[in-house]
Amino acid sequence: MEGIEEATTALLEFLAFSIELIAGAILVFGAARFLFTVAVQSLSGSRGMSEALADARVHLGAYILAGLEFLIVADILFTIVNRSLEDVIVLAIIASVRTLISVFLNRELKELRQQGVS
Repeated sequence: MEGIEEATTALLEFLAFSIELIAGAILVFGAARFLFTVAVQSLSGSRGMSEALADARVHLGAYILAGLEFLIVADILFTIVNRSLEDVIVLAIIASVRTLISVFLNRELKELRQQGVS
């Protein structure tokens, strides 16, 4: 039975770490796309800098939201492995902060989309 618990713990830790890497990749890709979009749109002269930034912000916000969701999943998996009260409290704080960020970012993205920013 102890071998199964160790294997399960190792698997969950590996999955949590892998999901954190995926979240990091999503965030880095989103940031790179943001910079690329702003550079291409502002240098091509098809849009002004403020329009290019607004358009790129919508896309970056979507990547940030996706990255935050993956990070919350990784935190939950990590807490399954480490069930101390301290870890659960830290998870609750982190998940609350990330959820608040997601709510406000989602609201801002909706407002930008309603203003006609793609």
